[in-house]
Amino acid sequence: MVALAIAGAIAAMAYQGLTAASNGAERSRQIMEQINNLDRAWQLIGQDFRHLVPPSRGQPTQQNGGEILVNPFEADPQGSLANEERIMRFTRHSWANPLERLRSDLQKVQYWLDEDQTLWRLYRPERNEPYDEYEFEEEAVKMRLLEGVKHLEMRFLSQAYVARSGKGALEGDDYTRDWSKAWPDPDQVGGNPAAMPHAVMMRIEVEGVGVTERLFEIVKPGP
Repeated sequence: MVALAIAGAIAAMAYQGLTAASNGAERSRQIMEQINNLDRAWQLIGQDFRHLVPPSRGQPTQQNGGEILVNPFEADPQGSLANEERIMRFTRHSWANPLERLRSDLQKVQYWLDEDQTLWRLYRPERNEPYDEYEFEEEAVKMRLLEGVKHLEMRFLSQAYVARSGKGALEGDDYTRDWSKAWPDPDQVGGNPAAMPHAVMMRIEVEGVGVTERLFEIVKPGP
């Protein structure tokens, strides 16, 4: 009886150890999957920023006679765009076409953080229509990038802030503190809605992974 009791106790401890090891391995797998997804998301965001099409002023519209902004770049993670379930929207070029389809190499893109803390990338081919004249979300291809996004923050470095601060715009432990929180920022673009930021800082906090951030230079296209 004593031997049976000892054997039973050893079996119970072994089972608990195996269960703990199995749970730990599953948790490690989930974290590694999140890290891989985060790395993929950063790569895709970086590609988008490298291929941004700058906004330009279009012809006056027939409806109100005012000029429109072609290829707008807008980002406001905590403001009006966020209330519309968007983080940012823009047009990018150099959309690869390996199947040689009859389409533009321009792509309309939106980033969207939903109520379930999932970050999405929505895209569709460029068309000769203003953003507000079609249901983008109904027609776009939806790509799930990240789950468990607890917080997302962006900062934008403007030419006006560079001129005012010089090297201080990129110095210090909290150098993005005074950068714009949304774009376009009326106080930074000097009345020009087609102005582009010089750099974008993006910070993402993912559950189980922690906080990561990237600084992206917005490269202007050549002549």
